[in-house]
Amino acid sequence: MFCHRIVWIAVVMFSAVPGFSNDLIDPFAAKKFETREAERGDWSFQDGIASVVSDPVLYKKYSNHGPILKWAVDCSQGKTVFGMKPSGCQRVVFTLNGDGHVFRISLINPEKAMSPWQKKSKSRMIAWAEKSSKTNKGDSLQPKDFPSLGALDDKWTQVSVDIHGDMASVAIGDFRTEIQHAAMQREKAQITISFASGSLQVRDFMFQENK
Repeated sequence: MFCHRIVWIAVVMFSAVPGFSNDLIDPFAAKKFETREAERGDWSFQDGIASVVSDPVLYKKYSNHGPILKWAVDCSQGKTVFGMKPSGCQRVVFTLNGDGHVFRISLINPEKAMSPWQKKSKSRMIAWAEKSSKTNKGDSLQPKDFPSLGALDDKWTQVSVDIHGDMASVAIGDFRTEIQHAAMQREKAQITISFASGSLQVRDFMFQENK
């Protein structure tokens, strides 16, 4: 396992050379990183891992939104990869934003629900062909065997989202699926990872533009 991570990092570093202007690697070596913001919690960056515990007071302050990592990068077409380890989380959400939300992966653990309606929630993906709004909730996508967050609790899991044209290849641990949707061709300028309840660790974050 250790050797596997070293090889993977070496490949990523090789791709981050001049001429790959939209490629991004966040080593999580310090709180400050040029294209990253860490909000709604006391984030720690140590030994290549970003981590934080959800604060119930801040959760309420930010209208029931938990800690979040944001990266500003032209991610319209390309591959995002990161490792995550959720512990006691009610949800973990990965989103690509542009003019509003564009594509989202929402992993849910209903056993950690903080309200009655959350007990009925299930893991899903959402894609917006047009700008998201109160009336445009996007298309809900729930492929067969899409993972529940509870099955990933206290485990390191690699997440990968690779967009080519109107197609997205999504991998979450051993789960694999492909999605064809107009949302994938929209412009995207921000990557976010957020969660509610419990704690989250994130490592090995990178984005590589498809050439």
